[in-house]
Amino acid sequence: MSDNGQDSNMMTNRIRREQGFGLLEAMVSSTILAIGLLGLAAMTTLSFTRNSDGNEMTVATNLATELVERMQFNRRNLVNGYNGINLTSANPALCAQNALTQPVARGDCLQWQTRLFASGLVGVTARVAVVQVTAVAPPPPVWPAPWPAGAWPPAPWPPVGPPTLNQNAIAVNVVWIGSSRNTIAGGSADWVAGTKAVTLNTMIAPDNP
Repeated sequence: MSDNGQDSNMMTNRIRREQGFGLLEAMVSSTILAIGLLGLAAMTTLSFTRNSDGNEMTVATNLATELVERMQFNRRNLVNGYNGINLTSANPALCAQNALTQPVARGDCLQWQTRLFASGLVGVTARVAVVQVTAVAPPPPVWPAPWPAGAWPPAPWPPVGPPTLNQNAIAVNVVWIGSSRNTIAGGSADWVAGTKAVTLNTMIAPDNP
């Protein structure tokens, strides 16, 4: 009976140890699974954020490109027709071009304004700047002083390149509030919407100077 009792106790202790190891393994497995699920959720959120950012960036870029194409078609009226456009709302009065002297530019502004505020970009605004590019004077030559009288420098400095190209530097700026909310304000833990912007810079010149 004594041997049987010892064998029974040993078997009971072994079963208890095995049950303990089984419970520990289950807890470790559950912890690993929970960490994996949390990582998967974070990756899914990050992927959604990047997709959202990419979609918004594409929309804003397409809008800026569209206006530049319109300006290229009306390239002889860039400064008077488009410079200073500042669209902060869908109010048509913000397109202040004269309907008689700048009908194409006014139509472009109104149509683009409608598309801008129907784009789905939150808090979207847009600005346009047109600056006529003038010929640039070259730097003075390196010449031992004193310069020969009447030889150099002429006054004024001669411009570089033809001064009659009428080239215009164009900047179209589109700003909106990103839906990804990837900016932390004031170092706090609260996520707030981040400001995003696209600026398209290019050069436009008339066909014939």
